[in-house]
Amino acid sequence: MTTIFMQSRISPLVGRTALATMFALAALVIFSNQSAAQAKDEEVLSGVVVGVDTDDNGNLTRLAVSDSSGQVTTFKFSTNTQFGLENQAGDRWVSSHSDDPVEAARRLRDHRERFAPITVSHANGIAHSVVEREEGKLETNLGYLFAVFVITWALFFAYTLYMGRKQRVLQYEIARLKGMFD
Repeated sequence: MTTIFMQSRISPLVGRTALATMFALAALVIFSNQSAAQAKDEEVLSGVVVGVDTDDNGNLTRLAVSDSSGQVTTFKFSTNTQFGLENQAGDRWVSSHSDDPVEAARRLRDHRERFAPITVSHANGIAHSVVEREEGKLETNLGYLFAVFVITWALFFAYTLYMGRKQRVLQYEIARLKGMFD
């Protein structure tokens, strides 16, 4: 019986690889929690565009969005505000407010006319991104996806080690039985 346990010892390379994998996963969890904490400062609002204000040059200055309860929220923009909007044909336009505020105003007016829903991530009345309506909270969904990913790989490696040990036991038993009949 002691021979079986001696043969099922994990090789040092496999042990080091498993240890390195665990450290990498721990680091990933720590960093993902930090980015999730930073993302919690932003709020997300989905609704339809009810107002687009521009300056004398046609540059976008303010945006009013009505949510599903009818509450209207007004947003201002920073130079870092990102846009990801589609037209009626489904062509996606991605840009920042500093690149083309005139086109942003035109696209948002188009959304207002079509009653096309948008999602605005914002903090303190400043819009950080304006995109086509998103379903659900992306950070929460990615957290669940990451958890399932980690659990699946942990189970896969545990199963592989378990089956390796079972295979060594069977090989030992086969060799012992062959020795009995030879």
